Amino acid sequence: MKQAEHKIPVIKAQLHQHWQQRMEGDNLTNKIVRIKDADYFDTTDPNLDPEQIIYEVTLKESSPETGHLHWGHIILNPGKINDEYFMTRGHYHVNDHTEEYVLCMSGYGFLMYLDKDGNCWCEEMEEGSLHHIPAGVGRRIINLDDQPLHLSFCVPADSGTQEFDFEGGVFPCRIFEDNGEPAIRVDLPPVNDGEDESAAEIEALLKM
Repeated sequence: MKQAEHKIPVIKAQLHQHWQQRMEGDNLTNKIVRIKDADYFDTTDPNLDPEQIIYEVTLKESSPETGHLHWGHIILNPGKINDEYFMTRGHYHVNDHTEEYVLCMSGYGFLMYLDKDGNCWCEEMEEGSLHHIPAGVGRRIINLDDQPLHLSFCVPADSGTQEFDFEGGVFPCRIFEDNGEPAIRVDLPPVNDGEDESAAEIEALLKM
């Protein structure tokens, strides 16, 4: 007996069009960060439109109790403030036992991690890549492309989100364009004896 076929034709462009549309439904929260809100960049650029959107986060909230999940969508637009690529502010989870997963739907960029010891490292994000943010580790996203970076994420409903306060230099790594390529600058803490950090110490910090 010939088995019935249940194949559903799917066009890749149609799937991407879905992720480029705004989420709809109940229990949605939306956050928009514009250039005028972006006090976490290394410099400012008065020539840029302060109303220009850097990124937008839409969150589908579930019940806040343990065992439930929030799901959301991030759109990080392309652009730079001077030579520094557009990026999210960065955050960590108040309940540091909670993890997070981020799926890159389209675009290209970096997912930057920061652990409790101040170690900072990056993973490349590209279409279809899935990223695990371990418990107790903060994250930031950088768009390195000339197209919007579309991401989906899933996080425990009881994780609690706390944005980084960048006064004092949290996130020691910063991503700049250098001759058309992304370059990482490490803002190392001052050394008491006045000696320079060794290349091995910098490499260990980056964990690249």
